[in-house]
Amino acid sequence: MNYPQPAAIRADDLLRHLQDLRSGTYEGAHNRSAKEELYRRGIELLTPVAEALLEEANVLFLQNTGEIQVIGPEDDGSGGLETRYELSWPEQRAAQVTRGPREPLQPVRIVVNYAQGFLHPHLAGSTAGFWPFQVRSQTDAERQKGILAAIIELELHQRIFETDWHILPISQQLA
Repeated sequence: MNYPQPAAIRADDLLRHLQDLRSGTYEGAHNRSAKEELYRRGIELLTPVAEALLEEANVLFLQNTGEIQVIGPEDDGSGGLETRYELSWPEQRAAQVTRGPREPLQPVRIVVNYAQGFLHPHLAGSTAGFWPFQVRSQTDAERQKGILAAIIELELHQRIFETDWHILPISQQLA
C-alpha cells in the first residue's frame, strides 16, 4: 500500500504494530525469547535519545539540578520486562503528593514495558501512554522523540498538579 507521508504522526510505528497484531509476531519474531532480544536491542537504541531529552528538561525546567537514571531492563515482577528512564531533582525527592494519596512525589518517568502475555512492548509515562514500541534502528529510535517529549511534558505537568507550581526550580525565576 502507498500511504501519504505524515508530518508528525508516527505512522510507521502504528502500521508495524498493526502488522504485528495481524501476524502474531513482534517485528517478525515469533517466540518470547526472540522478542525479548528485540526489546533489549530497542532499549539500547532508545537510551541515548531518552537521556538527551531528559537532560534537555533538566536544563530547561530544573536548572540542571536533576539526576537521570536508567533502570533496567529488569523483571517487572510478573514475568515481563520493564525499563524506566527517570529524572529526579531535590525538590521532587523531598516532596509529598498533596492532591491524591499522600505519598512521596515520583520522578518523571518514561517506561518501556513488555508485560508477560503481551504480544509486544509498549512505551508510556507513569500516568499515561501505551504507544507501540517499534524500535529496531537508530532511525526508529530518533522517530520516538516527539512521543518522548510529550511524555516528559505530561510527567512534569503531573508533578505540578500533584503538588504545586513551585516544584519546578525554574518557577523561582518567573516571579
